[in-house]
Amino acid sequence: MNRRHYIGLCGGALAGLSGCTSDEQPEQVTNTPETTNGDSSGNQGRAEGTTVTQTETPTEQVAEAKIGEVVEDNTLAMIVKGVEKTEKIGRFQEADSGKTYVVADLAIKNRTSDEFIGFSGLLQTRLKDDEDYTYDQTFASTGKNLDGGQIAPGEVSRGDIVYEVPKDASGLIMQFDFQAVSLFKFSRVEIDLAQSADSIAELEQNLQVDMYGPGDSVKFNETVVTVNGIETETSLGSFAKADEGNEFVIIDITTTNNTSEELNISTLLQMLLKDGEGYSYPMSITALSALDRGYEQGSPLASGETRRGKVPYEVPEGKSPLYWAFEFSVWVDGTKTFWQVR
Repeated sequence: MNRRHYIGLCGGALAGLSGCTSDEQPEQVTNTPETTNGDSSGNQGRAEGTTVTQTETPTEQVAEAKIGEVVEDNTLAMIVKGVEKTEKIGRFQEADSGKTYVVADLAIKNRTSDEFIGFSGLLQTRLKDDEDYTYDQTFASTGKNLDGGQIAPGEVSRGDIVYEVPKDASGLIMQFDFQAVSLFKFSRVEIDLAQSADSIAELEQNLQVDMYGPGDSVKFNETVVTVNGIETETSLGSFAKADEGNEFVIIDITTTNNTSEELNISTLLQMLLKDGEGYSYPMSITALSALDRGYEQGSPLASGETRRGKVPYEVPEGKSPLYWAFEFSVWVDGTKTFWQVR
């Protein structure tokens, strides 16, 4: 299950979407070379190919677009880059009889320089057909599912959102609700999935946050996280082998609990690997089971305890740049912290 699906189900309402704010921010606690902003594109301008139609009511603005068109203001930019219908995803996921999966490739960029913005595909999106029936996101994994949660300044979050609809459903519109994102000028965005632009626009990631590297320790609320180093493998024992063209990127981390209480840390909810295009890669459970020194999350860290271990991810071989991200709190905005590991 996608980590944000879990938050959406367990957190309820919009707590996991809008989050809380904190005056305290993650800070570096090591004396390594000066940190700099990560930049995987060098371009912060408008995306090419933008064509948006706006309709205004006294209380809201609605943007209408096609596949491949960007909807944006100074806060957010978003685009549905493509849509595919399929009755089967992978070897084990098959739509119910009479139904089909609709897989939308979505990219969202935070265009601010200093604001973290929350987004949830589960809570904020749906499909609607020409008979006015609506369909919520379903829990199907394509291997490139959109990772929700905090989107850092300059960050692009890209991935698939999957819906299951009747095969005869037509006139599908993808709806996005942004009432909880007060900075965005549109309260709703509607993408016509039957229409495509002549060219597909691009959103380029240029992270506007402090960027750390292997050897750096970062502290937030007396929790300290260190990336000790990285290694790569294509095979871990007899049963954990990366798919052809892929490799395992293994992050060696240390976590320290300097609070007065027990601390739970989750590899699923708080950690991920990202590339320069905005795709996220969850931890590989198969690879973790094959590691002799995998990070142990089965029990909380006691007050004053330090724990070290390795967290593996499967990515396309040679993929660069790569960023390991850790959210010190999934409920507090601004705690998502990046280490560039390649």
